[in-house]
Amino acid sequence: MTLRSFFAFSLALLMLMSMAACGGKDDDTTTLPADETTEAVESETESVTDDMTDISEEPSQTEEETSADVAETETAEPEKLDLNTTEGVINLYKEAAAKTEKAGITSDKVMSLASLDGGKGFVGGIISAFEPIARRALANNSVQITGIEGSYDKLSPSDVKSAKAVDNGKTTTLTIELKDQTDGVTGNQNGPVAHGVGVLDSIETALAELKGVTFDYSEGTVKLKYTDATINVTIDNATGKITSGKWRFDVNISLDNIGAKIGVLSVTLKDAKGVVKYEITH
Repeated sequence: MTLRSFFAFSLALLMLMSMAACGGKDDDTTTLPADETTEAVESETESVTDDMTDISEEPSQTEEETSADVAETETAEPEKLDLNTTEGVINLYKEAAAKTEKAGITSDKVMSLASLDGGKGFVGGIISAFEPIARRALANNSVQITGIEGSYDKLSPSDVKSAKAVDNGKTTTLTIELKDQTDGVTGNQNGPVAHGVGVLDSIETALAELKGVTFDYSEGTVKLKYTDATINVTIDNATGKITSGKWRFDVNISLDNIGAKIGVLSVTLKDAKGVVKYEITH
């Protein structure tokens, strides 16, 4: 039973009791003073009304307090990264790279031959003569790319030699130097350079570009050492996106006791070396 129903029931009960008390002869009828009856009803009405007001106001206060808590949660500012630490710089780069890649980014990838040494003896001289072929192969793979190279989401402080950030108020420039990475025939996609810039999946990818030459490295030694790998990007503080950047490394290729076939001539490479410069610019 609600408070309002209870009040109506109580009032009706009082009236019945009054009528019962007034039973008997007509000339003995007793009349309650009008003022006292009115005051009693008004007093009870005010008391009940006050109680109802108190009860109805309490949920309203609870709702207001809840709304205030929600508003405070929505306006809370995200925790700022500490750019004085390697971890802070790396996390800012990862956040910016993710935002930029989602929005769309196009960059220019350029690969160039820095040096080529065919190795010892007559065979070395023959291989060195294929330098123009190597340069053309690299030029053919210098193209425009989309997205950001490397598994940047896996980049961690253990991959990094040094990391610094310079904030001028409008933009923040990050410079990250990566540790060297050495691979064999198959590229290690979990290395520091693979995380920061990207590496070859396999040496086969590169050797296949040397048209006119076939290789057999099943019993030889293949080593690819990635050095001088750096990430240098500028981030817009307002959007958190990369506005310009350069990702680079040198890959030092060493081939020893590798079979090579040039036309009808089969030879074995001894201590052949080459250096390829790899650079992505946005």
